[in-house]
Formats: sequence, structure tokens, C-alpha cells
Amino acid sequence: MKGLISFSLFIVIAIIVWLSITKDLSDSLQLQQTGNKPYVDIFMNDFELTAMDDSGAPGYILHGSHLQRFNNSDDTEIEYPVFHLLQKGAQWKITADNAILNNKNKTIRLNNNVFMQQQNIEPAVSIRTQTLLIHTETQIAQTQALINFTKGLSQMKSNGMIFNNITGELELLSNVNGVFLPYE
Repeated sequence: MKGLISFSLFIVIAIIVWLSITKDLSDSLQLQQTGNKPYVDIFMNDFELTAMDDSGAPGYILHGSHLQRFNNSDDTEIEYPVFHLLQKGAQWKITADNAILNNKNKTIRLNNNVFMQQQNIEPAVSIRTQTLLIHTETQIAQTQALINFTKGLSQMKSNGMIFNNITGELELLSNVNGVFLPYE
């Protein structure tokens, strides 16, 4: 009888150990499987980022309502960005519905209802488009999309532009038309 109880106890312990081992194994397999799926690595709500230039002065400031970056991407998604280019004597405020910030390429792509307005000058230049790529290090903004350029009573349209904020040069790329009036 003692042998039967010992054998039964041995079988029960063996089953419990086997179940605990297989349960641990299946848990570790599940962890490995979910490790391949993208997840939000970082996020912020109602944020402000300031990037400094080589001299330590603010190069640009970026505000937004929501920011998120996934673990498997170099891109940071931003909702309702407000982007301020802070070059001395050539400051711009740029708004959009959303943006993609890529620190690796040092770019920010603003999308949907992009509005770019010159600051601290009258009459101010305003540019409207649907997409705008800004190279944050060189402060060059460019697009291939239709732009609407306004300064005072002057209005122009173009398919695409390249704007260098450091030199102040604006190049309208193609199909340029409109009215450009002299300023007083």
C-alpha cells in the first residue's frame, strides 16, 4: 500500500512539474512573438521641442497636440504641429494638420493644410500648400505641390517651390502665374 501511495504521489508531482514547465515555455514563446510587433516607443501630449543650432541658439521650436514614435521607425508622427523657424531676421511660423519628424535625415514633412507665414515684417509673406518638406539643419523648405503665395496685394501660384530661409531666396518651380505688385 505504501508503494502505491508513493507511486501516486510521484505521478502527481511529475504532472504538476510538467504543467509548470510547459506553461512557462508557452509564456516565453508568446513574449517572443509580440516582440516583433510595432509598439509606441515614446509619446507626448501638448508638447514643445526646441532644437539648438551649432552656436547654441534656438534653431527651431516645434509645438504640437500629440507626438508618437514607434519602436521600429525613425519617424515621429505629430498632430497639429506649429513649427517656428528662428533664423535671425528671417522668422517663419508654419502650421499643418500633421507632420513626420525624422531626426536621422534631419527633416520634417508637414502635411495637409500647410500654412507658412513670415513673422516680424509687414507686409508678411504667406504661403499655402498641402505638403512641405523642411530640412531642419539647412533651413530649406521645398514642395512639388501647388502653392499659393501672398504678400500684400500680390498673389502668385506655382507648382512647387524651394525656399532657403538662410539666404531668403524663393524659387517658384513651374506654371507660375499671378500678379506681383511693387511695395511702398
